[in-house]
Amino acid sequence: MAKLRDRDIMDINKWFEEALNRLPKVDRKKKMRMRRKVRDELYFLLTWAKPTPSMIINRWEERMSDVFLAMPYGLKDELLRLLVKKMDMPT
Repeated sequence: MAKLRDRDIMDINKWFEEALNRLPKVDRKKKMRMRRKVRDELYFLLTWAKPTPSMIINRWEERMSDVFLAMPYGLKDELLRLLVKKMDMPT
């Protein structure tokens, strides 16, 4: 598995942004807190030496459980596919 590049991190951030925008029942302040958590975890990915998609998802499930609970069914699987796609791409 390859390390995620800055462009990949930006794409994942965009994915999260679109997913959070699809949540109609979450108030504005809670979405802002979720965005901060997502941003913090994405910046951590830049320092992680050799992450795998499953390691990333496991960490995010622990650290951002409220974000994943608010997301509709199937979005976590979509995120995992996105991570696998980004990490399998040759540099």
